[in-house]
Amino acid sequence: MIKLKTKSISPDLFLFIGETYQSNSTIFVSNDGALLVDAVASDKDAEQLRDYVERDLKKEVRLIISTHYFSDHLAALKYFPNALIAAHENYLETFQSEQYRTELEASHFVAPHLLISDYLSVKWGRHTLNITHNPGHTSSTLAIHVPEADLLMVGDTLVNNIVYLRYSTPQLFDQALEHLRKIPANNLISSHGDVRSFASVSNAAHYLQALAKHAKRTGARDELKQLELEDCLPANVRAVPFERVFHERNLQTIIERHLFM
Repeated sequence: MIKLKTKSISPDLFLFIGETYQSNSTIFVSNDGALLVDAVASDKDAEQLRDYVERDLKKEVRLIISTHYFSDHLAALKYFPNALIAAHENYLETFQSEQYRTELEASHFVAPHLLISDYLSVKWGRHTLNITHNPGHTSSTLAIHVPEADLLMVGDTLVNNIVYLRYSTPQLFDQALEHLRKIPANNLISSHGDVRSFASVSNAAHYLQALAKHAKRTGARDELKQLELEDCLPANVRAVPFERVFHERNLQTIIERHLFM
């Protein structure tokens, strides 16, 4: 079982990783309170996130920014009733398109108060959050560059070292990954798991290109179903169990929608 953990990235920047789906929340603190990016996936994790911010960090959450409006990143929204919630203006389209969620997870929905279109810059303490619309994973996905922390936050544009095609197209992912490549940062946080290397962007691009190559070469449903995750990753990148679920869904999506063919 994956245990909840917290990580201090700097004295005013923390990462909280929940047990459910390893869905995380990044916490920026200042004299004015706390700003969260994303809001974990379960009520249990949300309660522990609230305790960590209010009891351990002794801060009130004033603003929550959603990188995309899927239910596995919304659970804590209702636990901070005094916080403003910011999301891309396509948030409802994203939420309504979500598959594979339970009724309990759907109940995490809280409408945002502030809507972002193409760009927004937020100053929080010593950190600047430069927020851009980057619709790869969903139509509401945001990328957030924090230059003072040498950090890029990508939502679920990356699932570890791969992409997840169920709600998008290869063309949109190509554009989204190219957008990320142009941002100068060495550290990367997606909406699940720990801080990772910026190399994850190139690994995901390699994965997408490998899917296209195999789909065009085989053109056969049965053969494509057998395509292993390891065949699509760079040679020096190890596949992890978390990625396998989404790889299998990618293969099914390619077959259903005739992607790359």
